[in-house]
Amino acid sequence: MSLSKLTIIIPTFYPGAIIKKCLSSLPSSSEIIIIDNGEDSELEKIIKFHKFKIKHYKVGDIGLTKSFNIGLAKSKNENILITQPDVYFNKNSIVNLLKAQKKYNNAGIISPLIFEKKNYSQFDHLDLSLSTLGNLKSIKRPKKMTILPSGDTCVEAVPATAMLIKKSIIKKINGWDENYYTYLEDIDLCLRLRKKRYSIMKIKESIVHHVGFGSNKKENQEKINKSRNWHYCWSSLYFKDKFSTRSTFYFFFVKMFLKYFIKFMVNFLLQRKKNYVRNFIRFTACVNYVFIKKANYRVRY
Repeated sequence: MSLSKLTIIIPTFYPGAIIKKCLSSLPSSSEIIIIDNGEDSELEKIIKFHKFKIKHYKVGDIGLTKSFNIGLAKSKNENILITQPDVYFNKNSIVNLLKAQKKYNNAGIISPLIFEKKNYSQFDHLDLSLSTLGNLKSIKRPKKMTILPSGDTCVEAVPATAMLIKKSIIKKINGWDENYYTYLEDIDLCLRLRKKRYSIMKIKESIVHHVGFGSNKKENQEKINKSRNWHYCWSSLYFKDKFSTRSTFYFFFVKMFLKYFIKFMVNFLLQRKKNYVRNFIRFTACVNYVFIKKANYRVRY
């Protein structure tokens, strides 16, 4: 399949220079779309002086799910590769994903193997345990994740580190759920695809390298970490609420609410600032879920 018929979508939020390695690993003949969640002058310069044309859309701080849906709408192609600024591809990895897509025609997602610090990542894929009624019982990392698969494998869920999708299939499940800002939006997408009987494939001959928490400038890390803690907590509650039984969700919520409140109080009394700030942020996400139920926490610069 021609690489010119592929769209590559990269959501960004002040990525810094790390995105250069990502862009350098992409094919010049593909349509490349950057969905920019910041007012990032450095990113504008990188795009301006890059060796091939990049479509740059400044959309404000809207989060991953809305960014993905905008990219989906802007794409001129059926085949779309989702990736991140802190990811780069081995040679021929993207071509091998496209070959696999033709081979596995019932696949909702085709995904490469993920490496972190030159090692096979423990976050390469996840197992989802569903009840007979289709409710989610658990999410687990498979055991022995250090052992590379001997061939292509079918899995239950993959992260949005890198995934090849078809626009028509994603539209059938109404795209990404925009209630999420970030975290678990990828697992949500995988779960809905699996419920529609689409498979999710990992391709042995396609490898990406993920820097990990490298998608933002280092000077912004303290603020970004607060945002990550808030949104991971909020998204965990929303995901559990969406896919579990009422009793399972209520138990999960009360457990998180009490855990973060107690940890906040204990660490505050002991003056462990880093710990009490982290747990206070998570506790406020729990409170938000009860009274507001919107993932509205934003980092200010």
